Amino acid sequence: MLTDGNKIAVFKKLLDEFETDEMRLYCEDMIKQIPDYIFEMPSSTTGKYHNKTQCLPHGQIYHIIMFGIILNYRLGLKCNQEKFKSPEQRDAMRCVPIFHDALKCGWNGGTYTVHEHPILAAEWVKTAKVEHDISNKVKEAIAGMCAAHSGQWTTSKKSKEILPEPSNAMEVVIHECDYLSSRSDIDMTIPEYLNDIFVDEPVKFDPDYVLSFGKYSGTKLVDVYKKHPDYVDWMSENIHRKDVLDQIKVMKEELKNNEG
Repeated sequence: MLTDGNKIAVFKKLLDEFETDEMRLYCEDMIKQIPDYIFEMPSSTTGKYHNKTQCLPHGQIYHIIMFGIILNYRLGLKCNQEKFKSPEQRDAMRCVPIFHDALKCGWNGGTYTVHEHPILAAEWVKTAKVEHDISNKVKEAIAGMCAAHSGQWTTSKKSKEILPEPSNAMEVVIHECDYLSSRSDIDMTIPEYLNDIFVDEPVKFDPDYVLSFGKYSGTKLVDVYKKHPDYVDWMSENIHRKDVLDQIKVMKEELKNNEG
């Protein structure tokens, strides 16, 4: 579990781009409220989506940082400086990469992405109590960008909720940056400073490790391997989630040693 200070330090690369102290302090206060699981989970809960780096542990953080980097490149262009004229407006946009997926699996976490998470993030922005508060007008703008970040993907078979599509220039730019930062064929470099914050323990074989996706979801990995080794081999080639790949590796080593 990270301290509030470490949570803020995770986003140093993005916070350093803020132009106003008021918006940076507000953003730091909000970061303290982001659920702990967001700092640990991969960005793709199934390992099928996003780039390989974002499917690693802490991948959701890597996605947020890539999103923010792309956004800052765009906000540095003259055409966008003229479109989004005030530093406060640009800083409001800079909050969104950090906030947009803050409740990706709800407040308590879970196995899969919650379809309504853009709306959950928007409501959080509008109702959160923080020390360094900002105007309701700016919070409404940030909430709107969070709510519409999924763009044209507004529906899900698992939910009756219809998400809003982008309806203004800020929301369009935010959606485009989020879209680009989630493409599986556009990878990224992990900022080196995060190595001092995220220190992972060596992987140990877990005989009770249960798959959380696919046709054997809810089944222990070791049982799947014993009955369907070809499927586990397929996962090794096609699934990018590091926790799954690590367990497959140590499981095979453990079983091989037991045979010896």
